[in-house]
Amino acid sequence: MGTAPTPRGKTANLLLGTQADFATPAGGNYVRTFFYSESLGEAEPFEDDPLLGTPRANNRDRTRPAPGLASLSGDITIPIDINHFPIWLEMLFGAGVSAGAGPYTHTFTSGSEVLPYTTVEIEKRAGASFFQSIGCLASSLSFDTARAGGFRQATVSLVGRNQVRLGASGGGMPASVLDRAPVAAAVGLLRIDGVLAANFLGGSFSYQNNPEPDEAINGSKYLSGYNLDGDAVASGTGRVRYVNEAYYDIMQAGDPVAMELEYANSANEKIVFSMPAVRFEKQAFAPISGPGGLQADFNWTAEQTDSEPMLTVTVTNAIEAYA
Repeated sequence: MGTAPTPRGKTANLLLGTQADFATPAGGNYVRTFFYSESLGEAEPFEDDPLLGTPRANNRDRTRPAPGLASLSGDITIPIDINHFPIWLEMLFGAGVSAGAGPYTHTFTSGSEVLPYTTVEIEKRAGASFFQSIGCLASSLSFDTARAGGFRQATVSLVGRNQVRLGASGGGMPASVLDRAPVAAAVGLLRIDGVLAANFLGGSFSYQNNPEPDEAINGSKYLSGYNLDGDAVASGTGRVRYVNEAYYDIMQAGDPVAMELEYANSANEKIVFSMPAVRFEKQAFAPISGPGGLQADFNWTAEQTDSEPMLTVTVTNAIEAYA
């Protein structure tokens, strides 16, 4: 008898569908997109139940536990892909604004008080086992900005309601998957006040929606949804080669500067993260630890102005619109 196929990541597929409400899985035809890894799952830990007077074999062994609170969370590692990234940006920021006559721009801004709940379906055993995570809300986006090999990746963190396993896909008949347009992790640039930043070695970028669980009882063991009562936060880190005091002066001044991160394949294929007001935290600058060249690390945080949101992400590509 020969070998038999077993489930493996290479056969996995990911579908996304926008829900009408928190508890009901999305209907209609989902959207297919790409991913590198995922850790979505429903958890319901046990808790000790110190009930006295129960029948028992001895006085030391643990007795029956009680159920803990059910929750759903996890991360999906995705490519920063010019064509597919807007699918995730809509989860993080809400619907974008598309414009142009080719190439097209798709603009997403922070600050929305209404974000979609999404059904995330992952085919884990080809044609036989489909895990649906229901009520997913995009909690955060993060990625590294340093030069590296391969294609640039990002992590989207999700929270949600519950997970179910289906024997057949609930995603309808998805349209053909969009063409790939990955961005090499070796490319990218930083602008400060519109000027290309010199000697920038990389760092990290993070956007946090900071959703808070709605604990209102609803007749089920699950949450009633999520609230966006806390502030959204865009922040990160940077590392520069010390050749002059330009970055030191920004830290010392404490005044906001405009900052842009750009990842481009061409003028017609690019993603730009724009923040109109970024402050560098004051900290030790270019500490000396040996005879070699000096580097300086810094932390930054973004803020809104009186006329612009904290963060605007603009994607330029050949896709006219995202349904």
